[in-house]
Amino acid sequence: MLKAILFDLDHTLIDWSAAESWDEFLRRRFEPVWDFVHENIHPLYDATLDDMLVSFSFMLRTAWHSGTRTLIAPNFPHVLRETLATLGVPPERVDVAEVMNVFRWQPMLGERVYPDVMEVLPQLTAQGLELGLVTNASAPMRYRDRELAAFGLLDYFPRCRVAATEVGYLKPHRAIFRRALDMLGVMPHEAVFVGDNLEADIRGAQRAGMLAVLRAHEGVLDQWASDAPGVQPDGTIRTLHELPALLDGWFPHWRNNGHNRRGAST
Repeated sequence: MLKAILFDLDHTLIDWSAAESWDEFLRRRFEPVWDFVHENIHPLYDATLDDMLVSFSFMLRTAWHSGTRTLIAPNFPHVLRETLATLGVPPERVDVAEVMNVFRWQPMLGERVYPDVMEVLPQLTAQGLELGLVTNASAPMRYRDRELAAFGLLDYFPRCRVAATEVGYLKPHRAIFRRALDMLGVMPHEAVFVGDNLEADIRGAQRAGMLAVLRAHEGVLDQWASDAPGVQPDGTIRTLHELPALLDGWFPHWRNNGHNRRGAST
């Protein structure tokens, strides 16, 4: 019986193709951070906003580079604390949650939800399926939740939203998938995973015991395939509208079973 669909977030539900650059996003968000730290925590007479940006970007890139080898997840708030320390701010004076609030994490300019997402997710939940998110985010989920709320997605994932940094490991590590399954109380054979990355999403979900569906974007499939030799998705879709047909083949009665789980008559 199919009970849950788990989704990757970025490039699966959220479209970044027209988003502003990461550097532009950081500069806008770090301007109030620099002012706040200078005025309320520790004077930054010997450091500029550019110094802060360069240090933070270098440390975060280093954490991601290491994570691709070790699968240890980077942590955005920790990197922020370390950045301030390199600028001479005493760590004991930093309340990193307070500084992250000043950062005001919000969607990037140009970031948007793929149109098919808001058309298909209601179809899935109408059948009684649980939906979950599993993302390799370095920011804790409470910050990514602001993006979900802004896009009208938050209510579709009430019980399962997992960021890698909170588990400690990046996909394809089994731990992050197990965390999501445990949150929903389902077994791997009762769930399907949908993602855009052959290595992180497809290999990871299959190793965790799930059927894995690749959302293949134009021009991206060959790139991922070269990075993940031997990985074959259980299904491939170009749009989420194709997902229910795949589910029909794997779980012929998933629609009716979904209604039964909610107590509706069939």
